[in-house]
Amino acid sequence: MASTHFRVPQWQYDLLPHIVDRVARDAPDTPYGLWPISSMSYEEGYQTITYSQLANAVNGLAWWLAKALGPGQGDVVVYVGPNDLRLTALLLAAIKTNYVIFFSSPRNSPAAHKALLESLKCKTLVTISPAPPPALTILEVAQLQKLTIPEVDELVSKVYEHYKCDRTYEKNGRDPIWAIHTSGSTGFPKPIIWTSEAIARHHNGTDTAPPEGVRSLDHFERGKRVLTTLPPFHQGAGLGQYIFWGIPFGSTPIAPLSAAIPTALGLVEALKQAPADIALLVPSVVAELAEDPVSLEYVAANIKLLVYLGGDLPQSIGDRVATKVPLRCQYGCSEIGFAHQLWPTELGPLDWKYIRFHPCTGAVFEETVDGTYELVFKRHRQDSSSPSSSLPLLETQSMWSISNQEHLTEFRTRDLWEPHPAVPDAWRWVARTDDIIVFLNGEKTNPVTMEQGVVASNPGLLVGAIVVGAQRFQAALLVELAPTLKIENTADEAALIERIWPSIEEANSLAPAHARVEKSMVLIGDPKRPLIRAAKGTIQRAVSLAQYTAEIDKLYAAADSAEGENDTMADEMHILLDKGAITQRIRETVLATTGWQNIEDSTGFFDNGMDSLQALRIIRALRGALRASHLALSTLYHNPSIARLAEAILSKKTSNGNDNLMRSLLGTYSGLIQQIKAPTDNGTTANDSTDVILTGSTGTLGTQILRALLDRPGLGHIYCLNRGADGGGAVQRKRFEVAGIPGGRLDDRVTFLQADLAQPFLGLKEDNYETLRSRVGLIIHNAWPVNFNMDLLAFRPQLAGLVNLFALSNAASTPEGKKKMKFLFVSSVGVVIDRTSGNAPETLVEVLKKQDGSSSNGYSISKLLAEHLCDIAARHLNTPVLVARVGQVAGAISYKGAWNPAEWLPSLVMSSRHLGCLPDNLGPRFSAVDWVPVDTLADVVVDLVTHHRSNDNGGDVAKEPGARIRNIRNPTVVNWENVLPAIKEGIEDHGTIEVVSADVWLHRLEKSVEASTDDAGTISANPAVKLIEFYKNSVWNVITGPVNLETAPMAIKKTLDASATLKNLRPVNRAWMLKWVNEWLDITERKDI
Repeated sequence: MASTHFRVPQWQYDLLPHIVDRVARDAPDTPYGLWPISSMSYEEGYQTITYSQLANAVNGLAWWLAKALGPGQGDVVVYVGPNDLRLTALLLAAIKTNYVIFFSSPRNSPAAHKALLESLKCKTLVTISPAPPPALTILEVAQLQKLTIPEVDELVSKVYEHYKCDRTYEKNGRDPIWAIHTSGSTGFPKPIIWTSEAIARHHNGTDTAPPEGVRSLDHFERGKRVLTTLPPFHQGAGLGQYIFWGIPFGSTPIAPLSAAIPTALGLVEALKQAPADIALLVPSVVAELAEDPVSLEYVAANIKLLVYLGGDLPQSIGDRVATKVPLRCQYGCSEIGFAHQLWPTELGPLDWKYIRFHPCTGAVFEETVDGTYELVFKRHRQDSSSPSSSLPLLETQSMWSISNQEHLTEFRTRDLWEPHPAVPDAWRWVARTDDIIVFLNGEKTNPVTMEQGVVASNPGLLVGAIVVGAQRFQAALLVELAPTLKIENTADEAALIERIWPSIEEANSLAPAHARVEKSMVLIGDPKRPLIRAAKGTIQRAVSLAQYTAEIDKLYAAADSAEGENDTMADEMHILLDKGAITQRIRETVLATTGWQNIEDSTGFFDNGMDSLQALRIIRALRGALRASHLALSTLYHNPSIARLAEAILSKKTSNGNDNLMRSLLGTYSGLIQQIKAPTDNGTTANDSTDVILTGSTGTLGTQILRALLDRPGLGHIYCLNRGADGGGAVQRKRFEVAGIPGGRLDDRVTFLQADLAQPFLGLKEDNYETLRSRVGLIIHNAWPVNFNMDLLAFRPQLAGLVNLFALSNAASTPEGKKKMKFLFVSSVGVVIDRTSGNAPETLVEVLKKQDGSSSNGYSISKLLAEHLCDIAARHLNTPVLVARVGQVAGAISYKGAWNPAEWLPSLVMSSRHLGCLPDNLGPRFSAVDWVPVDTLADVVVDLVTHHRSNDNGGDVAKEPGARIRNIRNPTVVNWENVLPAIKEGIEDHGTIEVVSADVWLHRLEKSVEASTDDAGTISANPAVKLIEFYKNSVWNVITGPVNLETAPMAIKKTLDASATLKNLRPVNRAWMLKWVNEWLDITERKDI
């Protein structure tokens, strides 16, 4: 059945329409492709399109485009239509007329369509009549000109004048011609624009001979009849079949029905009408063949090779097919096209998953930390050549000629592979890096095997599954029901879970212990919310899970509150009152959960190999068995043996909910720190690197710390980690400009990196993380949202980020790295407010020193927990950690830029002007004015870290184990009454003001809320309304009269010893206050204009 057509000399270096025209001239009756006559059924057979007919249709559409749109200037035109002749013809016509055709998946969401069209600056939609629903969706979200393309019958039957194309490969080879898009598995899909040069290079690679003794999959397909079930928008793979093998190599593509979903039965019907040598299939069709012996037998008798692409197949399913007919996997992606593959003879029939890439691709496999290998395509050198071709190898790599990829030296696929155990250089795909789940304890798992196994084992019941567990302690499983399955009630759900449970147990047996799914952690999806799939049919993990956020949170919450077994009240009282019974219950629970045969009461759980998931299960079981809802994971972490845990349970008193939450969070994140492997070297060798990491550099304090680091002699390069797309570089330059700080040094001494501290490896690229690990000697962690309205749970990402920074600092303490990366954490005076009497010491305060009532807020409690985590890390990792506990930060005194007007004190003053009155006091906590200007504070922080660096080698660590606390406040304390005249003077320059009692001021503020129109102008003039709960609960919760100036909030002796800057700081004075007040009110007036 093989076909050949006239081969045009030097086909590699010409535009596709010219090649088609020459074949049509020299071999007009050569078949180009076959399309079903009907869009709905194969019964009417196929229509064969010759190269003469193809060239004619191209001419017709070229004239049509030119008439409708005029001469092209590389404009993008989106096409939505069926998989018929017009698909190829429109692309070739667009090349002739200098337009770029964009093939957008009809499965895209409206938002994805809109984002892609805006990115491509697309103004025109070409579609059929009547317009299909995807075209109508596009027209709803984008203002496009709509053109209706001529019918296929017209393009084939009517003879068109030749459309002369003056464009050449030499002049136009690098012009865009064709746009597709990625699958969008981690967000919106992104457009990928191919050029004629990219296609020519792909043809070159296809034509490159394989090494001696090895077959080439490309060469096997040459000249064959190839039936494809791929849609044209399938990452370009569908259309690529018509372009990459059809036109230059004589393969004859056979199209599927344009209005039907590919199925195994459809494949059989197509083969009956149009015999083929090879079939290109989506994985679902292969899976159907495995379940349909009759269809499989027919296909095996009428096909030479099955090739699947676009997704993965479970081994057991593929094996059933591969025993009947040769089966291979084709790898490709939008950014590279089809990767040229070899077919080693050593691979057996059941090795169908394994691939060997042609050397011309530049494919290399780089080992990851988990023992898998990432596929990376490396750019060949300009002068490198193939032993089987005179072409430079660079000329066989298409990816470097795709728009926006020309500058790359490598393309990292983010695909993970495993090598064949016996056949050299044969690789099997195992997962995407995006698929890998990182649990809260740092353990990782590849969920693909479990997901595929459970679905494959339940045909007719399930069509999809996703393992859940990122940033959780254990795994859950979300399953998608087959459309024909109806679930009416919870009894039906329970029955279904029982039916699929054996397959989950089987998958659990192959999974690591930390990734196994309990029966209570199976979630059945809602048929009204099917899992979202990319164009190629693969499940889009992130967006699919986003649909089920509430249900997943509820599932985990239910697991956390599970009561375990139900004991009688008599048994419960006996257990609660008897230490022996509690000890025995703990022992039974531990042994049942871990599978251990025995354990001594004094043996440490974690020394014996307990993992965090087992610890979580034990606590859940004990909560139920002992009816002790107050038990937290931290209880076990702090009491990691049977004897100690029994004592802790006996002495535990019921605490309020906030205390439980604090305990739980402390236990969670301290447990993560404990799981960081401590360095074996417990010496005190210093890390002498002068390079610094600064987080949160773009804020008010962060900007001044960065300035102070640049000013301080002896410090090296500074790496700023921020969330912005450019690592905060553009914002930082603006901040410097506003503050009047010279910005020239940013280019030479500062690197800005986009980071998400809560993500593994801080969300950094691997090479950036490695640079930090190997070069940095000091971390200053300043990034923390200052928001008094956030509850404690909202600060979990910050606590996770703190742990991840400790993991980085510890990584530098490995034998391969340097020793003891120093660490400074910027904390807050809020930690000690209400938790100490008299001078707050330069030591940790107990987490539960007081009941955290209404005056506390999530911000201060989160900082308190962070201080304790710093102490745990310092002791466990034997690393120098400094906590800078900062008091009230005031505006700058030596630089421009206002004290942040959104903070509580500037807001109070700005609203006081609006209200016409100032409060005569700030309550017992804030009337003592010990503020430190932000530029001075930054210099104090740098004083501390430089003193810290020079003194962490000697006796300081031994004298002061754990985290070292340094309080920062103004050494000279004045009273609110002392600064009030200057504030009043500053406001009176802008209007009249009176001083009233605090309760009168608060009453007027509350009245202003009632009278507010909530417009932006009112809020900017009266910003205190946004913080009214803070003023009521934290500032004036209890007013007890005059403040004793001798009871300063924080002791600062050690800080004064380390910082000459702080020692020489003057008290807050009239000049400073006038500067700050005028800056605040200037902001208000500018907003009022």
